[in-house]
Order: sequence, then C-alpha cells, then structure tokens
Amino acid sequence: MLANVSMRLVSLVVAVCVALDATAQTPADKPEQVIRALVRAMYSNDAAAFIQLTVPDARVHLLTTGGSVNSEGLRDLKADPAGLQIVLKRQFQLRGVPVKPGADGNYPFGTTAVYMVAHRQSPMMMVVEKRADGWKVDPRWWLAMVETASGPDPGPGTATYAARRLLIALIAMDTTAALRYAVPRASPGLLFAGAPRWREPSGHLDALAMEMPIVEIAPGSFYRLPTGRVLEGSNSPDMKLLVGIMGSVEMPFLLRRISGEWKVEPQPYFALIMQ
Repeated sequence: MLANVSMRLVSLVVAVCVALDATAQTPADKPEQVIRALVRAMYSNDAAAFIQLTVPDARVHLLTTGGSVNSEGLRDLKADPAGLQIVLKRQFQLRGVPVKPGADGNYPFGTTAVYMVAHRQSPMMMVVEKRADGWKVDPRWWLAMVETASGPDPGPGTATYAARRLLIALIAMDTTAALRYAVPRASPGLLFAGAPRWREPSGHLDALAMEMPIVEIAPGSFYRLPTGRVLEGSNSPDMKLLVGIMGSVEMPFLLRRISGEWKVEPQPYFALIMQ
C-alpha cells in the first residue's frame, strides 16, 4: 500500500525519499516529528499510520492501496539519519496571516506551513496543519497528482484549466494569451509586474507549471494572494479559490465565472514565479 505512495509520487513528480532519525527528539509542537513518522509509515506500508498522520480525506485509498514494504528505504532511514532534509519553505500562518506560537510554545489550531522534505533524491513538498489532535500532513496535493495521472487533466471550461493556462502564458511572456484567461480589463502591468526581460529559456518553469497539482480551497480555509489580500475559500458557483504548488511555492488563484467562462483575477504572479 503505502510503499506504493512513494513509488507513485516518484513517477508523478519527485521521489518521496525521506529519512527518519529514530533517536531524534523534537519539541511537542513541531511538525517535523509528524513528517518523520509519515515517511516511516510510507516505507513500512502502514496504511493505518498514514491515515492517522494525515488530514482526513475520503479519497485517501488512492494513496494507500496496492503497495508493499520498502525495505531499502527503511534500511536507509536507519543507516543514514543525517541524510534527512526537512526545510521550512513557507512560514507558519493562521487564516493567511503569519503567526507565532503562544506562551505555552504551541501554535493555534488551524496553523499551516509548507516544508520541503528530501533524502538522497529530488524533494517533495508537504503542507502541514495544526489540528486538535496534533499536526497533520495535508494529502490533497498528492491526491491531485494521482487523480491527474489516472485520468484526463481538467480541460477547457474548468477553473483549473484557466489557472494553469494563465500561469503558462505568463511564463512564456505571452501577454495576449495571459489576458485571454484573465478577467476582462485585467491590467497587463499587474500581471507582468516583476517579470524578467526575457522568458526563462530552459523550460524548467514551463514543466513546473504543467505538473503543478491544484486544489480547490473550501470555506473555512484562507490563503494570501500575491497582492497581500487574504481570501477565504468559497462555495459560490461563480467564484473559486484555487491553490497550486509550483515546485516549492504555493500559487493561489482567485477565479470568477463570467459569461460562462472561468477567468483569473490579475495578481503580480512573478513575485512567486521567480522565487
């Protein structure tokens, strides 16, 4: 089961290769220990532990079915605990606003952060959330990758398609295409604020945009747009808040349905693209 999670994510984006220092102790309110335990669950093919350590999602079976124990991974965890990398990539936030732990050292419930986790091979991103029963890893972006790999990518007419195509157009420095997916009368100056003089030539950014998993944000969750505006997820049929993870960067999109087509509100996305 869960060994297959790592194998799936390797084939989809990057290797799920993280090490666990079995002797390391971390403070009680630190997500690192949960991240370490989750990786052990993946390598041990422990579906029950995986479910316990992640934010509940009815689709979790897509990540926990049909694997086997990764003996080599477990052996590496024990032999080389120093090979572990867990790097904080996005600071702790509550409702889209930076937050610090309280006087007791604990973060409030609902606090989130983003980590880069790697061991030996390419990194993967983990979004964590503080819940009443402790820190959990949010599997929604992994599920988005699995669903995309097992079926057709959302096509024209969907909010996900519009968000992705806008980002691809920006990376290509294609003003006409970018405005096609933006709301009417969107400002090219805002969309291309901070853009380089020439497009990035290697194709690396294009690949990241194409592979970026995108998740719709529900009411009760909040994200900060590049302008600094904080938005809550919406259940309106004509407005959506989407968040992709492009490489190691969260990429939020506010979309509105206008005359039957999804359009993206302009943001200074190059502030995120160039990170």
